[in-house]
Amino acid sequence: MEPNLPSRFVEQFHLLFLAQLGRRLDKKRYVLKGGCNLRFFHRSLRCSEDMGLDVREVDTHVLQDKVRGILESRPFGEILEARGIGIEHVTEHKQTGTTQRWKLGLRIERSAVPLPTKIEFSRRGMDRDAVFESVDPALIRAYQLPPLMVNHYGASAAFRQKLGALAGRRETQARDIFDLHHLIAIGARADALHDTARKTVEKARSNAMTIDFGIFKSQVLAYLPPEDQAQYDSASVWDQLVLEVAAALEEARK
Repeated sequence: MEPNLPSRFVEQFHLLFLAQLGRRLDKKRYVLKGGCNLRFFHRSLRCSEDMGLDVREVDTHVLQDKVRGILESRPFGEILEARGIGIEHVTEHKQTGTTQRWKLGLRIERSAVPLPTKIEFSRRGMDRDAVFESVDPALIRAYQLPPLMVNHYGASAAFRQKLGALAGRRETQARDIFDLHHLIAIGARADALHDTARKTVEKARSNAMTIDFGIFKSQVLAYLPPEDQAQYDSASVWDQLVLEVAAALEEARK
């Protein structure tokens, strides 16, 4: 794994932030979800630009103070600096009772402009199937980090969430299709679709068929490891991937 790619610096920042969060906030109160969950626990190839978590039973102002305390702390800054990362700017973009979001620009030596990332906490309810376990040891070793345990969603819950995202986003995202394909490959489909509304499955399948290779290439390909990009840098491969997702969802409708 090439550690000096921009996406790797963002990934290290996310992992280091999670380590700090676990020291300041009860780990039972939040659950990692989305692309970071798939990458850190389900061995997805795709690095995630942003990090999302579900949170409960934590007052808005308490969480705001906790996150602010991490991002402004000198020790955290020194930990980042040792890895060639600096926080260029932070915006507390949204702080409501349902969503709290921080937008950041990360400074690294090899980038003339700050790398964008977001940390978002949602209070729209926690899904079932949360698991407390260690981040993928291979990823931890690659970054030479100590073991890190985090609450995250299992494959079935991740599949339901990605299916909902593919069906419900205002603008369909190629990453949701790619992520669903990965989850299908690791066997998440059968349990995950059991309680999913038929219309949601149908909408997700319909939306998947609207994303062409050009969109995938612009939105996802650069976030895959360089050594894996070549195998996906093909319209025929993308079309096959979409068809496999659509076929799995079609089978679920029966």
